[in-house]
Amino acid sequence: MAKIGIDVRLWGTQHAGIGRYTEELVRNLQEVDTSNDYVLFCRKKDLDDIPTKQNWKKVVADIQHYTLAEQFVLPGIFSKENLDLLHVPHFNAPIFYGGKFVVTIHDVLWHNIQGFGVTTLPAPLYAIKYLGYRLIVRAAISRAAKILVPSKTIKNEVVSRFGVPVSKVAVSYEGAPTLSKPGRKDAGEPYILYVGSLYPHKNVESVVRSLKVTKSPQKLVIVCGRSVFWGKFKRFIKQENAESFVKLVGHVSDKELSRLYKNAEAFIFPTLSEGFGLPGLEAMAAGTPVVCSDIPVLREIYGDAALYFKPKDEGDIADKINMILTDGNLSRGLVNKGQRRVKRYSWHKMAEKTLRVYNDALPNGR
Repeated sequence: MAKIGIDVRLWGTQHAGIGRYTEELVRNLQEVDTSNDYVLFCRKKDLDDIPTKQNWKKVVADIQHYTLAEQFVLPGIFSKENLDLLHVPHFNAPIFYGGKFVVTIHDVLWHNIQGFGVTTLPAPLYAIKYLGYRLIVRAAISRAAKILVPSKTIKNEVVSRFGVPVSKVAVSYEGAPTLSKPGRKDAGEPYILYVGSLYPHKNVESVVRSLKVTKSPQKLVIVCGRSVFWGKFKRFIKQENAESFVKLVGHVSDKELSRLYKNAEAFIFPTLSEGFGLPGLEAMAAGTPVVCSDIPVLREIYGDAALYFKPKDEGDIADKINMILTDGNLSRGLVNKGQRRVKRYSWHKMAEKTLRVYNDALPNGR
């Protein structure tokens, strides 16, 4: 029996995909592992929401992520528990933690997309923060006993960019939670749905401009759990005179998100860079056709179950939106393929794979 710690300070969907991953990891590990002892390091505000079972306990680590306290104070909280292994489910593993750990690298986005346009911080502060990010990521990848990644695309990037052995990196596909089952749509005004952040690399501005020239005018509903870039995007909508057809709804409950997925005419995902692409699978599970960027990771995860466009070609985006809205056979075909595709992915399988990685990383293996 080993004592395993998990940093769950990024708990819940308010932290977007990483929060969903962290939550599903814990819930499913509690089903697949009844042998080891676990310690969950969490924020005080999340204590009541995080489930525990026998051999599981919670320790308050009320430290904001991406801070100096995370690097200098958090290691002491981890060390007090005398862990055999720690799992940090994001790149932000404290440099000064001396114990054995595994880390999840969801993507290497900020290595590929740089510059002052990707931040709301003043330039000097961003430069310092970016240098810190590079240092922390490199330290986490070099010091980790094992590295978990959500796709083969990201595994190849991590291996080639950081020169780590292929055997050190394990692909652990995420799941496709069925937030909503396919069924008759509720009556209401038709819309296209986008779920995700409004960071520049998400490329949502291109969709707004594309919708202005589509032959089938459609409202765009945007679900965004993070406030970063919210104000800037609202100014963009006003400048584009797009306020009549773009609706920003912010963070919503899973129940409301389920309703939005089910009733959308299509789900659009114009991202330029991704680690896995969870929202597209959620849409497929809800019986909604997906139209998305033609980038390697989405091809890997979605296969033939999506309609792809060139993400930097607004004319192509407009054409593909028209196709998915006007060609019933195409739309129904994508829905059927999507229903089959999501069956490949399971949070339960992800937890089982993660447990195997833990066992490989533990002393002498287990």
